[in-house]
Amino acid sequence: MGGCLASPPSTPGQEEAGEAFPSSRSARCVAFQSQQQDVKRPYLRYDAQGGAASGSRPLRLNGEGVASPYTRFYLEPASREHHGLVHIRCCYDSRYWAAQQRAHDGSWVVGTADEVEEDLSRPTCTLFRTMRVHPSGSIRLLHVHLEKYLCLPSSAESDTMIELQAVNPSLHKGDEQDAPTVCTFTVHDLSEQFVLPRYLAFIGDNDKYLRTRTMERHQYLEFSGHDVRDEAVLNTVHTNDDGTFRVRSNFVGKFWRRSPNWIWADSDGDATDSSGDTLFRVIRLSGAGGFLALQNLGNNYFCKRLTTEGKRNCLNAGTPTVTADARLRLQETVVSREICNVEFDLSNSRIYGRSSVSMTAASALNGTTSNNTAELALEYTDPEKRMMTWGSSVTLKSNSVATSICAGIPVIVADGSVEVSSPFSRSCSWGLPVPKETVQKVSYEVTVPPKTRVTVASTATRASCEVPFSYTQRDTLFDGRQVTYDMDDGLYTGVDCYDFKHVTSEEKYEPHAS
Repeated sequence: MGGCLASPPSTPGQEEAGEAFPSSRSARCVAFQSQQQDVKRPYLRYDAQGGAASGSRPLRLNGEGVASPYTRFYLEPASREHHGLVHIRCCYDSRYWAAQQRAHDGSWVVGTADEVEEDLSRPTCTLFRTMRVHPSGSIRLLHVHLEKYLCLPSSAESDTMIELQAVNPSLHKGDEQDAPTVCTFTVHDLSEQFVLPRYLAFIGDNDKYLRTRTMERHQYLEFSGHDVRDEAVLNTVHTNDDGTFRVRSNFVGKFWRRSPNWIWADSDGDATDSSGDTLFRVIRLSGAGGFLALQNLGNNYFCKRLTTEGKRNCLNAGTPTVTADARLRLQETVVSREICNVEFDLSNSRIYGRSSVSMTAASALNGTTSNNTAELALEYTDPEKRMMTWGSSVTLKSNSVATSICAGIPVIVADGSVEVSSPFSRSCSWGLPVPKETVQKVSYEVTVPPKTRVTVASTATRASCEVPFSYTQRDTLFDGRQVTYDMDDGLYTGVDCYDFKHVTSEEKYEPHAS
């Protein structure tokens, strides 16, 4: 797809032990990049399939970039009772890190759990402590209950499963034979970072499209476009593994470049260019309006609309802060979108938030002198308006693009597992909730004794489920071209009632005398 929305990497604090993000009470999306000297600084990666048979689903040190749901994790602050500790949730399937003991050797690895556990006395505890390391600012991760660190075993290769080991990282040098190496990580804050769509137009604070225009023999970018179908406003985004990206003007076939601070569309896009003048990062701004700010990595300044030197409303990387004229909006240059070939990864579905609910009741009356059989229709409408959502855990998609989705609907069944049931095929807004049928109908046959009223009351379990899925995305562009992507960042979210239980009660029926 395209590039990434990003905020600059966070810098850990000064203490040796404590919170990596002490000022936040909300979840943060992060990537953990190895700081081990004997490896190529890969990212920590969730192996959603590698341990599926055993249920361990381990972590491995072999991730190549941050533009993947497997290398992204959410740091969720624990309750105030455990201030300073965090739960760590996988972006791919929303499961939480948990300690799991391997049967064959008794060692501990990081597996996953469906829900948080804050009881520090339980091995299933999902709480971790971040430990800062001087002077690098990197961190180590300690499982609180086990008091074990995330480690690489001895003679570890880059894709070795991460273990939990009880070691003293301040004394351990990491070079003894047959000794584990405590993992140290740089934490990249990706809270505002998503993979951008590949085909984009940029809109300035003056509500004009950014378009390529030749001035003084250079291809400037000017906020003067009125029509998104104008070829001069169309751009193609090329993403790098680290989340930075280059932007290519479709009109001239050249990449954007800073020179000296004006942004020109005149580069061949050499990926080996180390100056950063052709590299960008986009920061999502808080508040309403969906505004963004574009940062050039050549000088780390934000790009703004500037009028000077005979140029009017042109893009210039010249402000160290996000000013009003540096605010941008994005528009996908896509006419329509089709989501098909959806394959749900049911082995990594997550069920959480279970609660017992009263459903409905129905009665049958037998006024005769012999047994009767009655079939009761139990119908229940959930008072809570239930929704279901098909969305992306990494890729940003515009809600305004007409999107047709053809997929099944995952449902929680009686044994507490997830199955794919009735097909779903309709147009909807990607990433936004869609109303789900809330009427539950159950037929229940009862034997009604003579002169008796039998009442059947129904209860069920209500729970949420999240199911990751892969899919094919087929976009139709303004020029009539169709482009197809195979994606693996889909995440379905829904709520279901299941595990219906029926309780039968009887009361004698005494007809009134006439």
